[in-house]
Amino acid sequence: MAWPMKLRAMSFAVTMGVTLTESVTAAIPIGLALWYFDAASTANILRLMAALVITVSLSISAYSHVRPTPLRRRTPTRGAA
Repeated sequence: MAWPMKLRAMSFAVTMGVTLTESVTAAIPIGLALWYFDAASTANILRLMAALVITVSLSISAYSHVRPTPLRRRTPTRGAA
């Protein structure tokens, strides 16, 4: 059974929100380490982390919402042996 478009959009938005939060939380220590060791400028670190966060979040969210729904091969019958 397919979900209505409104529920699909809400589910995708929630998934994006959760994965964005997780990605930002994981990217903060990486960005701080790059800044502390003066590996790049602050603007470059922010651009790099933004691109990383968006890429990871979209890849997780899109895969979980675009893949086909598995369908049953046979309909179960009541009382069948």
